[in-house]
Amino acid sequence: MTKDNEILLKLEKAFALQQSDDLNAAMKLFEEILAQDPKQADALHGLGMAYAQQRNFPKAVEYLRQAVAQAPTIAEFHNNLGNAYQAVGNVEGALRHYHEALRLKGSYAQALNNLGTLLYRLGKYDEAEGYFQKSIRIDPHAVDTHYNLANTFIQLDKLLEAVPHYQEVLRLRSDHLGALHNLGITLCGLKRFNEAEPLLATVTIREPNNIDAWFHLGVIYSGLAQATEAIECYEKVLSLNPNHAHSHHNLATVFLHQGKKDKALEHYKIALALEPGNQTAAHMVAALSNQTLAEGAPTEYTRALFDQYAYSYDKQVKEKLKYRVPQLLREAVSPFVSKQVDTLDLGCGTGLCAPLFADIVGKMVGVDISANMIEVARVLGGYHKLIVTDIMSYLQNRNEEFDLIIAADVFVYFGSLKDVFSSCYKTLKQDGLCCFSIETLTDEECQKDPLHADFQLRITGRYAHHNHYIHTLCEQQHFEILSEKTETIRYQEDVPMIGTIYVLKKG
Repeated sequence: MTKDNEILLKLEKAFALQQSDDLNAAMKLFEEILAQDPKQADALHGLGMAYAQQRNFPKAVEYLRQAVAQAPTIAEFHNNLGNAYQAVGNVEGALRHYHEALRLKGSYAQALNNLGTLLYRLGKYDEAEGYFQKSIRIDPHAVDTHYNLANTFIQLDKLLEAVPHYQEVLRLRSDHLGALHNLGITLCGLKRFNEAEPLLATVTIREPNNIDAWFHLGVIYSGLAQATEAIECYEKVLSLNPNHAHSHHNLATVFLHQGKKDKALEHYKIALALEPGNQTAAHMVAALSNQTLAEGAPTEYTRALFDQYAYSYDKQVKEKLKYRVPQLLREAVSPFVSKQVDTLDLGCGTGLCAPLFADIVGKMVGVDISANMIEVARVLGGYHKLIVTDIMSYLQNRNEEFDLIIAADVFVYFGSLKDVFSSCYKTLKQDGLCCFSIETLTDEECQKDPLHADFQLRITGRYAHHNHYIHTLCEQQHFEILSEKTETIRYQEDVPMIGTIYVLKKG
């Protein structure tokens, strides 16, 4: 037998042993071959790959570099050396050899995927996406590439585009735990709770200590109004990590909706202690502790609140809360409007006022702090323009004036109304109208807290204002009160909520 034939037989045997994971035997044969021929490229490559399989990447680099030196036109050698370089943190070396592999073999799906993976780790998500897309076009059944592309879309905040790639991973490999987990969380983020729930439930069965899965299951059950299940999930997270601030916060919110105010306060306090910058927790601690802050609800609180409920808001307020403010505003303003008027809808939400005012509106601009609420309003239509920003920022930086300002259930998130009244006055044309609602602070509430006789923060997290305070502001700002009517504006836990509907005229 010639030397070349002997080496060929040993190579075949070594590769077979390597494929069956008998690495020590394979490596021994590769070393025997290299003792006979130190420049044998396949043996150098095989030994380098064996070291990589043992996760000894420095040794893998050593032998793979030699293999590339002996056979510089083999794309696979460059790809595998790129992987080894990536493993030891040599980014420049990895990029160089991935690109060389692709120069030698442009349709090399694995090298495209590997290059995309490196770019992903470097935070270059746009570039990574392009390489993953090319790889999938060449090999549309590559599980890892679909998974990598889906993860890249998440980093690019393209949740909808990630979904079909996670689904393709699960079609190809139904037990892929990462895809189950990430698709569940992605669908949760998209408010597709019924689709997300079975995925994350499966993850918690397979990984009972997966905090992320348990937490998002809690979010899902909260979104589905399944309070008992939500509480169980959040408490499971806290059993695994007692300092999980978001679970304390969300658990507090569930307890608050159940009317368990003491438990809600307890968990809001813990959430605030763990995250002192949590403005929502701070606001609710103040509300549940009977503290009134003149500056009103924090922007972060209001945005988070309405972003969370945007897609179920209309059903919630109409069916459960029996919310009537838009209708009451329309009735109140009717006697005072006889022509088409340019209208500003402050805190427009999902656009409940738009159809009711359509017959008297020439142009309607809607402003809301919640992007999700604006998205729903845009779908429903009726607005000339919709703007995502907080009310005061808009009023103080506007470049147009209006005949009519509507503020339906908006001032309940303000403490002092002095600045907003002043800004509304400046935003109105001469003889313009401002129509709004308040929750009415009672004389009894004022007597209990005489230091806050103008407005008080209630345990709902909303402010109530006394009518004498509104009258005082109108005098200060030169508004004429055309109409003032006390009404049941909605229900809170089946109890009528009394409010006042005002129509003011700019004097």
